[in-house]
Amino acid sequence: MNKKQLWWAVVGAAVLLLALIIAIVSDKETPETTIEKPALIETPIENEATEPSDKPKRTEEHDKEQPKMNEIENDVIEPGESKKEQTTKPATGPSNTVSDENSTQPTTTTAKPTETEKQLNSSTMTSITDGTYEVGTDIEPGEYLVFSNGVTLLENTTDQSGNPDSIVFNVALDGRSHTYVTVRQGEYFTLKGGEMYPVASSPSIKPANGIYKDGQYKVGTDIPAGTYTLLVEDQSDIGFYEISKNSRQDMMDLLVSDVVEGETSINITDGQYLTIRNAYLKVQ
Repeated sequence: MNKKQLWWAVVGAAVLLLALIIAIVSDKETPETTIEKPALIETPIENEATEPSDKPKRTEEHDKEQPKMNEIENDVIEPGESKKEQTTKPATGPSNTVSDENSTQPTTTTAKPTETEKQLNSSTMTSITDGTYEVGTDIEPGEYLVFSNGVTLLENTTDQSGNPDSIVFNVALDGRSHTYVTVRQGEYFTLKGGEMYPVASSPSIKPANGIYKDGQYKVGTDIPAGTYTLLVEDQSDIGFYEISKNSRQDMMDLLVSDVVEGETSINITDGQYLTIRNAYLKVQ
């Protein structure tokens, strides 16, 4: 073999080797490309498969958890119900106790007002002096006995407007006389120049010698009911007397109003109020 043939043989071998290399390289790239393509295709498929697979799992897990939640709720509710029943059952015990206590409370409640009344009575032993008082706030409504210290003015009104229509009564006392008054809730009572007491704690006005002079007396309390002779203290003067059915000092409540000249016979009954001016009577 000459050099030329040898050269072509080398060239041919080189060409074949190059072709083989190219073929090998192309074979390696093709599978890699083929493998990569399915990989690219399989990736979304796996993701899609994964998502639905996750959903059922989550659903199953949710279903599995749901009974648990129900069981938990049942566990919570049932003890609660049992607790309520337990609470309700003992409640009947305390309720009976409360009713028993309530049954004893009226006795305690009755005792408290009694103590209050005693306190009021003890506090009312002190006389009420000059001033204007709102009945129900400053003084209690009810009946009072007023004593004059010389010249005493009494006025009772329904309000403090100063309107004459609001005046319930207006009384003037002189000397050492006395009179009863009855005031009502919400009225305004004014006292000037005297002192007064609630009748329950007022001093007695029964004369020790049985001679009744100027003043107002409650029949059946201060003076016995009966028929009496009124006499004037000064034969040159004229006496005066009134018989009322209450101590409201209202002209509409007057039963008799007359003068005393010399001697006057009167008849009084229990519950009436006898007022004497410049006259006197004697109880045997």
